[in-house]
Amino acid sequence: MGLAVFCGPELRDWQVKNLGGRWSKDKMAKIVSILSSLIDSYKANAMAMKRLNPSRSSPNLNQLIIGIENLSRMKKLRICQYSIDEIKRHFQPQSEQGINKRELGDIMALRYQILSHELGKEQANLNPYYIRMFEAVALGSMCFHKLERH
Repeated sequence: MGLAVFCGPELRDWQVKNLGGRWSKDKMAKIVSILSSLIDSYKANAMAMKRLNPSRSSPNLNQLIIGIENLSRMKKLRICQYSIDEIKRHFQPQSEQGINKRELGDIMALRYQILSHELGKEQANLNPYYIRMFEAVALGSMCFHKLERH
């Protein structure tokens, strides 16, 4: 699970949380607890999340999204949901064929130089590890800019 915390336009925290093992109610509760703790620690007022593609979803992921939406409502947060395609178009609107997730990571590391260490590690990985974190950073940045305009 990729996480990113913004204070205005400033990226304050970014991480990957690995929650191995089979899906269970305990695992879902742990994810919601992690998010609740971050919300409380940073006094968040909005939450951005990736809108799932129905063809790549599952009942467990749908259940998790409902749990996160319920947490957001309980904490009185604005919820911003964007699909991966919306994120890619936001950060590379002039690209006709779009960008891939690795290119999105490059763009985020250019915007937030502090991510260059993770980008270097991601480029050396055969299997993506930090991609979800870069997506979370992109989601948070996009949410901030969309809310600022309104």
